[in-house]
Amino acid sequence: MRYLDLLTGKLDHAVHHNNDRDSHLFALKQLDGLVGRVWTAIQKSAFAGETALVIVSDHGFNTDERIFSQGFNLVRVLGSAGGGGHHVVTKRRLLLDYSIKGVYPFTPLVTTTTQQSYYLKGQSTDYPTALLDFDGNERAGLHLRNNHLNVLHLMLQQLQRKDLSPQLNQAWKDAFFVTLDRARRRWQGDLDQLTDELGALHKDIRTQRELWASQPKKFTEAEKETGKDDQVRRVYARILQLEEFERRYQNDYLAPMKTLLSISPKNFDPTGIRIEAVIPKNAMGPRNTIHDLQNYVVGLGRDGLVLKTDGSLDLDRSFLRLDYFDLLRRQTVRNNVQPGVSNHPIDFIATRIPRQSIATALSAELQPDDDVVWLYGGANRQALILARSEASGQLQLRYLPIANLTQDAQGLIRFDVTEWRPDLPLRILEDPRLDAPGTDRMAWLSDWHTDVEWLHALHKTQYSNGLIGLHEQFTIFPAPGIDASERGLSRDEQLLRQFCRRRRQAVETDLLILASNHWNFDVRGFNPGGNHGSFFRISTHSTLMFAGGERTGIPRGLAVTEPYDSLSVVPTILALTGNLQSDNQPVENLVKRGFLKFPGRVIPEVAGQNFGKASADSQNRLR
Repeated sequence: MRYLDLLTGKLDHAVHHNNDRDSHLFALKQLDGLVGRVWTAIQKSAFAGETALVIVSDHGFNTDERIFSQGFNLVRVLGSAGGGGHHVVTKRRLLLDYSIKGVYPFTPLVTTTTQQSYYLKGQSTDYPTALLDFDGNERAGLHLRNNHLNVLHLMLQQLQRKDLSPQLNQAWKDAFFVTLDRARRRWQGDLDQLTDELGALHKDIRTQRELWASQPKKFTEAEKETGKDDQVRRVYARILQLEEFERRYQNDYLAPMKTLLSISPKNFDPTGIRIEAVIPKNAMGPRNTIHDLQNYVVGLGRDGLVLKTDGSLDLDRSFLRLDYFDLLRRQTVRNNVQPGVSNHPIDFIATRIPRQSIATALSAELQPDDDVVWLYGGANRQALILARSEASGQLQLRYLPIANLTQDAQGLIRFDVTEWRPDLPLRILEDPRLDAPGTDRMAWLSDWHTDVEWLHALHKTQYSNGLIGLHEQFTIFPAPGIDASERGLSRDEQLLRQFCRRRRQAVETDLLILASNHWNFDVRGFNPGGNHGSFFRISTHSTLMFAGGERTGIPRGLAVTEPYDSLSVVPTILALTGNLQSDNQPVENLVKRGFLKFPGRVIPEVAGQNFGKASADSQNRLR
């Protein structure tokens, strides 16, 4: 099989920067000309009859000639005193047009220093406390440093002061060890597990070095043609990567965290402790809980250090705490002169709640077998997306309207189950394009349904497949290389897979922030045209077109009305080439190359008679 792909971003750039139809049509004509040249070249080739041309866009575009899209600067919010005074790490510079040198996606991280930090002024390179990915345009991912690390960091700073009275000093010490003991109970097991994982990693590095030593270092031209030299280079590159993982996890994170947890009241002298030796630099720490995010400590309280009548530290009044769900949703702008644009730039916030944390708050009928997605649009505008599997393994989802979800310090979650009503996150009930089966849409919406059933009902609504997409966004799917429960693995292999899973989970954000209609968070420059990245139908609705010679079996002049999502693209192409079986399993030759069962539905209207029939020709070409 011969394969060639071509990516062009010209239309994307044109629509981002212009909202007028003429500019869009001009870019489309250029794109149409490019496609025409490719198609003409195919028709002139000897492979015209068996070549398929597939055109797919990776997203839609939320653009309107009547409206100028507005940008909202989350970096500025987070760096402000009201937003927590964070040093914020991003992967793009702000105001790109004014930077001396252009910044491309694969660049070192960029730290935006704030002068309004409550306790980390001048320490932005060592202790950033917020990671923000605003490159999603209409969505942004926010990762905040672990709340307990903030508290312990602040306490150590205060305990190193020389002007504390003996009473305050003792109160701080007592509070420090109460906080540390609470953190120790949560973290010690995880650090022990990481120690075991790094031990297995060290063994793997030795094995890889032995493999590297046994490899040839010189290659003939024939061997280079087959890529043997590249295979050997990959072995060495993997060694360098694994050694970097070991160094950073062992020295930069595990060592200071172990030192922190080893501190005891006996002979405790805070003035002799170097904070950087116990609070890891450039580390976000364990994932925050809902309680952490609703009571996030950003500095000392406005009243300073406050003691209770019994002489203990009043932790509620001594710290400044923020509820980031409420803070973000309440953001407003002034001087908004466009009636079609809300003065609330943030639509709602989403996050993942571990199943074990919320299971006791759900009735038997609502019990999920996966983690839960919480959508927050305000105290009375909330919902849960629940997921479970039928006996057949078929995924089912349920949307549960709720209000007032909170989590206490002990981890107990409470909320009020409410009735379906307008203006809930995703605005499903009031959407005139909702296609719920039957006459009672309220009853249908209040039940479990498969993802395909939800897609049929919702794909024409304003938020299209948002309910399904949010589940997929937050679900931790089993994948090769991270499933430590797979049978037949040695103990070291299990530990290496757990370490791989750890690294994936370490980059999971606390919050997914979704922009309101015609708002975006990509503030590198003026972006007045249109945007994408949210779950609005106009932002997600993509183009998928197939054309091919007579031997491809692709029908001509067919418009497919059945809704599909992006997971259908690759399985359909493989089905067209005869390399996918009817159960979505790849053919034997692809299985040998590491291919697994594909999750998406094949588009039978396109794949037609080739679906499930692996042709001998295609298999031979893949050998």
